[in-house]
Amino acid sequence: MPNHWLQSAKEYVRPYYLKWFYFRLQSQNCPTYFRDCWSYPSASLDRPMPRQVAPNGPGMPAAKGDILFLPLADWHTRIQRTQHLALTFASMGYRCFYVNPHLGREFPTVYPASPKRLVSTISPCIQELHVHLPREPVFHHRCLTSDEVGTLIETISRLPFNLDNGAPLIITSFPLWAEVAHALRRQWGSRIVYDCHDLMAGFGNISQDLLNAESGLIDSADLVIFSAQALLDHCAATHEGIQHRSILLRNAVSVSDFQEAGPPAKQAAAAPVIGYIGSLSSWFDVEYIRSAATSRPEWNFVLVGRIENPRIESLRQLPNVTLVGEVPYCDLARHFLSFDVGIIPFVRNELTLSTNPIKLYEYFACGLPVVSASLPEVERYSDLVYLADDPQSFVRQIEAALAEKDPNLALRRRAIANEESWWIRCLELERRLGAD
Repeated sequence: MPNHWLQSAKEYVRPYYLKWFYFRLQSQNCPTYFRDCWSYPSASLDRPMPRQVAPNGPGMPAAKGDILFLPLADWHTRIQRTQHLALTFASMGYRCFYVNPHLGREFPTVYPASPKRLVSTISPCIQELHVHLPREPVFHHRCLTSDEVGTLIETISRLPFNLDNGAPLIITSFPLWAEVAHALRRQWGSRIVYDCHDLMAGFGNISQDLLNAESGLIDSADLVIFSAQALLDHCAATHEGIQHRSILLRNAVSVSDFQEAGPPAKQAAAAPVIGYIGSLSSWFDVEYIRSAATSRPEWNFVLVGRIENPRIESLRQLPNVTLVGEVPYCDLARHFLSFDVGIIPFVRNELTLSTNPIKLYEYFACGLPVVSASLPEVERYSDLVYLADDPQSFVRQIEAALAEKDPNLALRRRAIANEESWWIRCLELERRLGAD
């Protein structure tokens, strides 16, 4: 049987296996974000929705245009770059529409018995679109078929865009959506912004046809925004003239989300807490934590985030390591309150050397000393962070961070967080689009 037939057969069978057997076998098999997405009020898109305008009451910004987000990240896993952009643009008066990238897997029932297209209201200015495709494609496995592209275009066209206010802006952060974005540009005259916030080839699980599609998307987008200088440099080496259609738009922080947080007032004898918040995946260096936790049993390591790599589980054997699991974004500040030091223990590889960690800005917003692997985007703040190149220096740098006495360092970190805000990032993007 040809490989593409085998893949197609697996795709048709997989939804039934997952929803009739695997998810029911143990409750933890079903990702929480497949349930969380249905906690918002939703409506059917079987009929086109009436046009709406952004709220424009007292204290609300003037209504602006519409933005369609075609993302890499599920809204409900954790609040990341694309969600921050949507939340900030919504607060500026834009209406934002966010397409769930699971394309049916989040629905509790299989395709024949399921609604086909629903829209949920995340906030008055943000709506999430759920489209149930028959094969529920895994979004990093392959490009969409022409029929799937057609279904998405027809469904997206039913959303209540206010076309009288101009064509919606399309911001996509994953090449899966390339053909959808191009078709909508032909239909509406929209501009396409490609948000290149990770080195796709560095993940290792992105199919080659999606990597090829990214190259085409970079060439065809009206504007490409990069979260790190290394990403821009990498792209400029292979795409001639990209400098004229791109800007560096680094990650940032919403300081108000963490204004209550900061190093807690502890008794001198209290055990230090070394904390991490974020994905616990293949780029998380387990040996940094194992070495530090073993050599310094008097330190407590608190790791907050969903475990996405089985090697992380081995850390449960260490008595001074706590794996908290995923927590809602609104609870992050509470966890930051318990940290004495924030850490970024990343493996140095092609992916991480091109990353701009959001958690760095979040740690800064709390004034926390930061110990990090040596990464280019972190090294920009080398006078405010403690850089490590191996497990031994990681321990020494945590010791130095715990011994930090200068209160001006915390003040400088908070000042940088105020300057590196999502609001400023969105204003910068808005200005660039207005100038084009």
